[in-house]
Amino acid sequence: MEDRIWPGGRQGGWREQVRRSRCGIHHQYCHVGATVEPLPRVAAHEAQLKKKVLHASEQDRPDVQQLRQQWHRQLEGIDPDRLVFLDESGAQTNMCRLRGRSLIGQRLVAKVPHGHWKTTTILSAVGLRGAFAPAAFDGPTDREVFLAYVEQALAPRLRPGDIVVMDNLQPHKAAGVRQAIEATGATVLYLPPYSPDFNPIENLWSKLKTHLRSVDARTFDALCDAIATGLERITPSDCRGVFQNCGYATC
Repeated sequence: MEDRIWPGGRQGGWREQVRRSRCGIHHQYCHVGATVEPLPRVAAHEAQLKKKVLHASEQDRPDVQQLRQQWHRQLEGIDPDRLVFLDESGAQTNMCRLRGRSLIGQRLVAKVPHGHWKTTTILSAVGLRGAFAPAAFDGPTDREVFLAYVEQALAPRLRPGDIVVMDNLQPHKAAGVRQAIEATGATVLYLPPYSPDFNPIENLWSKLKTHLRSVDARTFDALCDAIATGLERITPSDCRGVFQNCGYATC
């Protein structure tokens, strides 16, 4: 085998040796003839390199699968315009563009703070009418902060008949949260466990963070301004698209 796959030789050089070796391996171990086709061409025809989409492995559990199936049955016949999805994300004052251009052979370097940077929590709701009720603050989301957000930012923007959908984070179930939402005439639903792919706002965070990486906000105030501008760029058309991607009919 070695004299067939080593670079050079009498049969056409390294690339040809690898191609012929590939056929020999298939024939020897699989007893199936293999087509002598250049590897790059095979890859182009059969597969492409893609970024992995990560889903929780717990989604494969029978109990979780059953709850996920029940979720869409539960929403059958409900006007998607009533659905309001809520979630939080994070942003930092050291964010920058992840890609750029440089001369061949030269590294592309970006300078960002390493010693003193802040993480900001973003809360927002999204419906078919767009993103609304945004808030940004230092630190993680706890029960007290989330209840204050619901009472002061979210509740005044809800309509009677709205259905507020959240994941199962403990602050989302804090005392007073459901009462504050239901006092507006809206109702509360919690997503199945391990199912962020059922929340359309998850797909909108990527658009927001692309904007945040482009503005190089290095202070909390600048980051808040950039968050507001980025959320304003989320259009009803964007919202319809992410609703459809998550399996919610919009027409």
